[in-house]
Amino acid sequence: MKRAILIIVFLLLALLSVFVGVQKISILHIFCLTREQWDIILISRIPRLVSIILAGAGISICGMIMQSLTQNKFVSPTTAGTMDAARLGILVSLLVFTTASPLVKMGVAFLFALLGTFIFMQILERIPFKDTIFIPLVGLMFGGILSSITTFFCV
Repeated sequence: MKRAILIIVFLLLALLSVFVGVQKISILHIFCLTREQWDIILISRIPRLVSIILAGAGISICGMIMQSLTQNKFVSPTTAGTMDAARLGILVSLLVFTTASPLVKMGVAFLFALLGTFIFMQILERIPFKDTIFIPLVGLMFGGILSSITTFFCV
Protein backbone atom coordinates (compact mmCIF):
# COMPACT_ATOMS: atom_id res chain seq x y z
CA MET A 1 0.00 0.00 0.00
CA LYS A 2 2.77 2.38 0.96
CA ARG A 3 4.70 1.54 -2.23
CA ALA A 4 1.60 2.18 -4.38
CA ILE A 5 1.16 5.62 -2.83
CA LEU A 6 4.82 6.45 -3.46
CA ILE A 7 4.52 5.34 -7.11
CA ILE A 8 1.39 7.46 -7.59
CA VAL A 9 3.09 10.50 -6.02
CA PHE A 10 6.16 9.90 -8.22
CA LEU A 11 4.05 9.72 -11.40
CA LEU A 12 2.07 12.83 -10.46
CA LEU A 13 5.23 14.82 -9.77
CA ALA A 14 6.79 13.56 -13.00
CA LEU A 15 3.71 14.67 -14.96
CA LEU A 16 3.74 18.02 -13.21
CA SER A 17 7.43 18.55 -14.00
CA VAL A 18 6.68 18.28 -17.73
CA PHE A 19 4.69 21.50 -17.45
CA VAL A 20 7.35 23.43 -15.52
CA GLY A 21 9.83 25.50 -17.49
CA VAL A 22 10.62 28.85 -19.06
CA GLN A 23 7.87 28.56 -21.66
CA LYS A 24 4.54 28.67 -19.88
CA ILE A 25 2.44 25.59 -20.64
CA SER A 26 -0.63 24.91 -18.51
CA ILE A 27 -1.60 21.41 -17.52
CA LEU A 28 -5.23 22.49 -17.74
CA HIS A 29 -4.89 23.05 -21.51
CA ILE A 30 -3.35 19.66 -22.23
CA PHE A 31 -5.92 18.79 -24.91
CA CYS A 32 -5.64 22.10 -26.79
CA LEU A 33 -1.88 22.68 -27.01
CA THR A 34 -0.34 24.37 -30.01
CA ARG A 35 2.24 22.67 -32.22
CA GLU A 36 5.00 24.78 -30.62
CA GLN A 37 3.95 23.70 -27.12
CA TRP A 38 3.90 20.03 -28.17
CA ASP A 39 7.40 20.46 -29.62
CA ILE A 40 8.62 21.96 -26.34
CA ILE A 41 7.16 19.05 -24.40
CA LEU A 42 8.44 16.33 -26.74
CA ILE A 43 11.86 17.81 -27.57
CA SER A 44 12.82 19.43 -24.29
CA ARG A 45 10.76 18.49 -21.27
CA ILE A 46 10.26 14.74 -21.66
CA PRO A 47 13.98 14.10 -22.36
CA ARG A 48 14.77 16.30 -19.34
CA LEU A 49 12.40 14.23 -17.20
CA VAL A 50 13.85 10.93 -18.42
CA SER A 51 17.42 12.10 -17.80
CA ILE A 52 16.54 13.25 -14.28
CA ILE A 53 14.89 9.91 -13.50
CA LEU A 54 17.85 7.96 -14.91
CA ALA A 55 20.36 10.11 -13.02
CA GLY A 56 18.47 9.63 -9.76
CA ALA A 57 18.24 5.89 -10.27
CA GLY A 58 21.95 5.71 -11.13
CA ILE A 59 22.96 7.67 -8.07
CA SER A 60 20.82 5.51 -5.80
CA ILE A 61 22.32 2.32 -7.27
CA CYS A 62 25.83 3.74 -6.83
CA GLY A 63 25.03 4.50 -3.20
CA MET A 64 23.75 0.98 -2.62
CA ILE A 65 26.89 -0.51 -4.21
CA MET A 66 29.17 1.71 -2.11
CA GLN A 67 27.32 0.73 1.06
CA SER A 68 27.65 -2.96 0.16
CA LEU A 69 31.35 -2.65 -0.63
CA THR A 70 32.22 -0.85 2.57
CA GLN A 71 29.67 -2.60 4.81
CA ASN A 72 28.69 0.85 6.06
CA LYS A 73 25.31 2.52 5.66
CA PHE A 74 26.76 6.04 5.83
CA VAL A 75 29.01 5.72 2.79
CA SER A 76 27.91 7.08 -0.57
CA PRO A 77 29.73 8.25 -3.71
CA THR A 78 29.75 11.78 -2.29
CA THR A 79 31.29 10.70 1.02
CA ALA A 80 33.83 8.34 -0.56
CA GLY A 81 35.53 10.84 -2.84
CA THR A 82 34.02 9.37 -6.01
CA MET A 83 32.32 12.60 -7.06
CA ASP A 84 35.48 14.61 -6.41
CA ALA A 85 37.51 12.11 -8.46
CA ALA A 86 35.01 12.51 -11.30
CA ARG A 87 35.38 16.31 -11.11
CA LEU A 88 39.16 15.89 -11.33
CA GLY A 89 38.62 13.62 -14.33
CA ILE A 90 36.47 16.25 -16.04
CA LEU A 91 39.19 18.84 -15.44
CA VAL A 92 41.88 16.53 -16.83
CA SER A 93 39.76 15.74 -19.88
CA LEU A 94 39.18 19.45 -20.51
CA LEU A 95 42.90 20.22 -20.21
CA VAL A 96 44.36 17.21 -22.00
CA PHE A 97 41.68 16.20 -24.50
CA THR A 98 40.56 19.65 -25.61
CA THR A 99 39.18 18.59 -28.99
CA ALA A 100 37.68 15.29 -27.85
CA SER A 101 33.98 14.58 -28.04
CA PRO A 102 31.81 14.90 -24.93
CA LEU A 103 31.55 11.10 -24.82
CA VAL A 104 35.35 10.79 -24.50
CA LYS A 105 35.38 13.43 -21.76
CA MET A 106 32.64 11.56 -19.90
CA GLY A 107 34.64 8.37 -20.27
CA VAL A 108 37.71 10.01 -18.74
CA ALA A 109 35.58 11.30 -15.85
CA PHE A 110 34.13 7.80 -15.38
CA LEU A 111 37.61 6.26 -15.30
CA PHE A 112 38.77 8.82 -12.74
CA ALA A 113 35.68 8.13 -10.60
CA LEU A 114 36.33 4.40 -10.79
CA LEU A 115 40.01 4.89 -9.94
CA GLY A 116 39.05 7.18 -7.05
CA THR A 117 36.72 4.50 -5.67
CA PHE A 118 39.47 1.88 -5.94
CA ILE A 119 41.91 4.17 -4.12
CA PHE A 120 39.31 4.80 -1.38
CA MET A 121 38.83 1.06 -0.96
CA GLN A 122 42.62 0.57 -0.73
CA ILE A 123 42.80 3.26 1.95
CA LEU A 124 40.06 1.49 3.90
CA GLU A 125 41.93 -1.81 3.77
CA ARG A 126 44.97 -0.19 5.38
CA ILE A 127 43.05 1.49 8.22
CA PRO A 128 42.83 -0.69 11.33
CA PHE A 129 40.08 1.39 13.01
CA LYS A 130 36.84 0.80 11.07
CA ASP A 131 34.17 2.64 13.02
CA THR A 132 30.79 3.41 11.39
CA ILE A 133 31.42 7.14 11.43
CA PHE A 134 35.16 6.97 10.76
CA ILE A 135 34.88 5.43 7.27
CA PRO A 136 32.80 8.29 5.77
CA LEU A 137 35.14 10.79 7.41
CA VAL A 138 38.09 9.16 5.67
CA GLY A 139 36.16 9.39 2.41
CA LEU A 140 35.39 13.06 3.00
CA MET A 141 39.06 13.76 3.68
CA PHE A 142 40.07 11.87 0.54
CA GLY A 143 37.46 13.82 -1.43
CA GLY A 144 38.73 17.07 0.08
CA ILE A 145 42.24 16.28 -1.14
CA LEU A 146 40.97 15.58 -4.66
CA SER A 147 38.81 18.69 -4.57
CA SER A 148 41.77 20.83 -3.50
CA ILE A 149 43.82 19.49 -6.41
CA THR A 150 41.00 20.35 -8.80
CA THR A 151 40.61 23.82 -7.28
CA PHE A 152 44.37 24.43 -7.49
CA PHE A 153 44.36 23.84 -11.24
CA CYS A 154 41.13 25.79 -11.82
CA VAL A 155 42.22 28.95 -10.03
